[in-house]
Amino acid sequence: MPHAPDRRKRQFVLAAACALGVLAAGNSLAAQGAAVPSEPLRIYATPTPQGDVLRFVQKLADKDGRGLKLKVIESSQGLDSNVLLFKGDVEANLTQHRPYFDSWIAAHPEARGKLVNVATVLVNVFGLYSAKYKSVKDIPEGASFLVPNEQTNLPRALFILQNEGLIQLNHGKSDGSAAAVAIDEKSIVANPRKFRFVPTETRLRAKSLPDVEASFINGDIALTNDVDPRAALSLEDKANNPYANVLTTRQELVGDPRVRLLADYLTGPEVAQYITDHYKGFIVPVQAKLVP
Repeated sequence: MPHAPDRRKRQFVLAAACALGVLAAGNSLAAQGAAVPSEPLRIYATPTPQGDVLRFVQKLADKDGRGLKLKVIESSQGLDSNVLLFKGDVEANLTQHRPYFDSWIAAHPEARGKLVNVATVLVNVFGLYSAKYKSVKDIPEGASFLVPNEQTNLPRALFILQNEGLIQLNHGKSDGSAAAVAIDEKSIVANPRKFRFVPTETRLRAKSLPDVEASFINGDIALTNDVDPRAALSLEDKANNPYANVLTTRQELVGDPRVRLLADYLTGPEVAQYITDHYKGFIVPVQAKLVP
């Protein structure tokens, strides 16, 4: 049986270890001495999947008691999420992928350096679909494809066709470079089967699927229009995909404990598992923090 001094020494060691554990659990926010404000973080989000993911984050925060409160404002009105953020109507948004953000900043130089991406979260996997053909090999010469009518997604469609050997572009792959995101029909250097391309609005590309030869559809839009990803003729690569959706905030809010805590959740394993379990392969987690 140990002597009393030995027992006191062991009790001291155990108490110290417990104290260290509590400090570690406080993570980076505690290290900064920052309390999480009680005021909800207003975040503008696409309803599915981004809004769903944020509601799941709120459940995690409610359960673990770390203090994060979110006010999710869904983008059903079609408002410009970056304008809302820039003007101070919200503190963050989760609506866009990185190439779209870059193109928006290029068109709004007054916001350069004032809006910041703090984390990547997920990719809405882009795919080629057809209700008439079972394989890309079955698509006949001269067929028409519904393609995005916005530049930020048009390269995704053309790179899928190039990956399938149906056309050749003047750029080798979708690598997120300025040259890659600028790809358009003028970038096609070979189109041996004389395919035609019909620029079409995002939701119409899904709703028109029964009536057209082939259509390119965003993952989130396919998900809400009962399109099965297993029916895709071709899907874009998920690995190293440059079209990851980003959590965006204003520069002065990068250090806000609510923003940092939200980024922690969005890049954590629970959210990754939620995305994997709920979205049938249309949506995949692509998680990374973009600010220290």
